[in-house]
Amino acid sequence: MTTALDRPQDLPPTLTMAAATTAVTTTTSILLADGHHLFRSGLSALLDREPDLSVCSEACDAESAVAQATGDRPDIAVVDLEVPGAGGLRTAELIRSLSPRTAVLLLGAAPRADEVQRAYADGVHGMLRKDVRPERLISTVRELAAGRRVFDPELVLVAIRPGPDTPTRRELAVLRLVAAGSTIGEVANQLSLSPGTVRNYVSSAIARTGARNRCDAIRIARENDWL
Repeated sequence: MTTALDRPQDLPPTLTMAAATTAVTTTTSILLADGHHLFRSGLSALLDREPDLSVCSEACDAESAVAQATGDRPDIAVVDLEVPGAGGLRTAELIRSLSPRTAVLLLGAAPRADEVQRAYADGVHGMLRKDVRPERLISTVRELAAGRRVFDPELVLVAIRPGPDTPTRRELAVLRLVAAGSTIGEVANQLSLSPGTVRNYVSSAIARTGARNRCDAIRIARENDWL
């Protein structure tokens, strides 16, 4: 005789579904590419603490990052904007070309407007500042794994601000000489101006381009083909 205890018992549907859900839980694989070992190690430890995230490989430069992305095919590649070698933007482009299923998240200390614009236009999946809070970084990785794009709102504001004003011909003449290595006094002699007037032109060029200093003003002028 077979008793109720001997007969196999059917699992309740809710328990069956819970077991199935647990069984199909997947882990998001992550590649880290950053030239600073200490930062990379800390980031790896932070992400590996999460049960659904796993750092599968690390790279210290762009070439290694592209090679590992091509070989490991990670779900996410977290790449420093200033990663040694080709840089973050070019690295992101190569990873997306060679491992299309890998979503790229760029981290930058202070991304410029043109860098944010290029990243978005090139199809990079996300960009955050490197000083982002840990919980924000983790949630962003999960959003990228779910197929969404995430850009720091502050970076978006930087990207949509009006571009720098073009310096006047005299301001550009001064910047051109300063960029060539001339001192304020030498610029004054070459342009038949007083040193004070030259300094005023440098200051106005800095203000007009929205630069931080004269070196930054020269960089902006060169990038816009004004010099």
